[in-house]
Amino acid sequence: MDFRRLTLGYVVTYLAIGGAGFLVAPDLTRELLLSNESYEDVGFRLTGTMMLALSYLIASLVRNRDWKYYPVSIYVRSFIVVVLTVLYFTTDDPMFLVLDAIVLIGLLPSIYFHVKRTD
Repeated sequence: MDFRRLTLGYVVTYLAIGGAGFLVAPDLTRELLLSNESYEDVGFRLTGTMMLALSYLIASLVRNRDWKYYPVSIYVRSFIVVVLTVLYFTTDDPMFLVLDAIVLIGLLPSIYFHVKRTD
């Protein structure tokens, strides 16, 4: 089994579901992510749009089995984890920890299988 396909499939899934949620129902999505803050909807709707577009782009890479950007996806998701962690400590909003956990669930196996594959 190609674990790159599985780990990026997970990324596509959370980007598509989260993006649709932020675009269509930002208040409900924030509530489901355990947010304790109040934010303007427009930023979340824009974020949802970008997440859906990114989901489609990554799905295209998976569908075409174009793995040359797989290491880049690891670096980008690592950066996202750092930013989400900083945002949590800045705002004390648990939503950022939930988002951190969602990204880490896919990132840690990606790192493991990438390192294992390059040995």
